[in-house]
Amino acid sequence: MKQKEKKARNRRTNEQIDKDVISELEKLVAEYGFGNVNLSALMKTANIEANVFYRRYGSMENLYDRLAKQYDFWINDAIDVSSLNILGPKKFFAETFKTLYRSLSDNTVMQKLLLYEMSVINKTTKRTAETRDIMNLNLIAFYDNLFRPAKINIKAIMANLIGGIYYLILHRRCAKTCTIDFNTQEGEKVFFEWIDFLTDAIFDKLEAYERNRKAAQEMLSDGISEFKICKYMGINKNDLRILLSK
Repeated sequence: MKQKEKKARNRRTNEQIDKDVISELEKLVAEYGFGNVNLSALMKTANIEANVFYRRYGSMENLYDRLAKQYDFWINDAIDVSSLNILGPKKFFAETFKTLYRSLSDNTVMQKLLLYEMSVINKTTKRTAETRDIMNLNLIAFYDNLFRPAKINIKAIMANLIGGIYYLILHRRCAKTCTIDFNTQEGEKVFFEWIDFLTDAIFDKLEAYERNRKAAQEMLSDGISEFKICKYMGINKNDLRILLSK
């Protein structure tokens, strides 16, 4: 019985060591970045001896990986996909990028992880970057299917939006971008207004496609020839076939 109790105490102690080390590493990474934490400083703040550290973690790279894994599902935690049905595709699209902007603004360690990915290619950075992309596959597929008939490459638009948000957040403490200070509430407001504008423009094009498709179908059902439909709509026969193919 005493041996079981002793093992339980040791297990709890080990769990507490891990908790303390990761907690202190997170603080140091937030200040200095991944790859830049002084091991001596970490051992001092986490109250862990060198032999214990190397026995438990092997290297700083292994420890960075353990910390990074806590952020593998960062986007999933920030964005509630279940609200898509409530908000609808258009509003959810805009809110997704606003939420991404806010979440990254408030998460210093995630900012440092992105900088780490941009400066170092290793097992950790490849996994974290690839995992975030995989986590978005269902959402990307949904919008790709929605916009594909209208010949809108929504995947490219989303990629540029995500990359733009990363850059604006990581760059904002260094300098303004196009005279806009994104390190202020006013800068955030400008970004949100631009997201709304861009979302309107993208969905307007999708809605225009749907109107044209419906109009072409109605003209065809009224007996108007394909030649005249193309003439009235300013499109060629191939475009008309694509328009009616949905």
